Amino acid sequence: MTAGWIAHWVLRLWLACTLLIYGWSKVFLMQMGVADYGDSLTTFGEMSPMGLLWRFMAFSPIVQILAGVAEVVAAALLLFRRTAWLGGLVAAAVMAVVFLLNMTFDVPVKQLTLVMTLAGLVVAAPWFAHLGRILTGRPVPAPMLPRPVPWTRLQRVARWAGPLTAVAVLGVSGTVFATMTGGAGVAAPMSPGLPGVYRVVEDTAPPADQLVEDARWQQVAFGQHGVEHARFALRLANGEFYEGRYSVDGDRVLIDLYPAREGDRPLVREYERTVVLTWAPVPAGVALSGEGVDVILAEDPESRYLFDRGFSWAPTTPVNR
Repeated sequence: MTAGWIAHWVLRLWLACTLLIYGWSKVFLMQMGVADYGDSLTTFGEMSPMGLLWRFMAFSPIVQILAGVAEVVAAALLLFRRTAWLGGLVAAAVMAVVFLLNMTFDVPVKQLTLVMTLAGLVVAAPWFAHLGRILTGRPVPAPMLPRPVPWTRLQRVARWAGPLTAVAVLGVSGTVFATMTGGAGVAAPMSPGLPGVYRVVEDTAPPADQLVEDARWQQVAFGQHGVEHARFALRLANGEFYEGRYSVDGDRVLIDLYPAREGDRPLVREYERTVVLTWAPVPAGVALSGEGVDVILAEDPESRYLFDRGFSWAPTTPVNR
């Protein structure tokens, strides 16, 4: 049985550590982020199934945090011998839901989440007989504890070292993720005057003869969440769509752009080019100039509707758009 319990310990330790990584990244809003103006120009038809799921989770931080809490709680239960059985069941239930979402939204970690679901069941398997007796109202013997350490003297040390190590793992892992995100997951960008969603209302560049060749800026979105950089989105008059990031240095805005959106794309991409512009507030909104761009931007409340609407407890007219 000792070899079996050692394998059981290794499995539940791996499952707990993996759950902590995914769980804390959701608790601190790292995995899916939060709803950002940088997404405001992306239409439904331009989203991949995974992108749709990510934006769904990002729109409700509470849902994302609670999902992360469930994974962290499962990991915490797995780290202690007396609650390992419950941790296995909770992990199996949580990861079964994640596996279903990965299957239906085509997220490319289907195999991993399936393995984690099965691993939770395997961890809880030694206690299935006990649970069966509880559910059927039969007498239940004394609880069984995992014994991966076969030596009596070492067991006395492990009895206390195990729980202390578990507490340390939980505390250190949470602290690491909190430090990585500044404790809040997201932060405001450096310039409070620039974030927003805009339409170009003035442009000094002449239109092209054909709309498909018109590369003038039409819509611009400066994200409101970031640390050193925030998200950026740009749609041209010819329909081409660009994503990237921006940072503000005084009256300069530095924009790093990915290639135009087209077909599948990897999670890790290289920026295609950097545009350096000068910005300034004007009565109409924001003026941008430099590197072939000389435009006036005005706020686009229609494109910000999803972000600005807010929550209402009282019955209101249904808005399904």
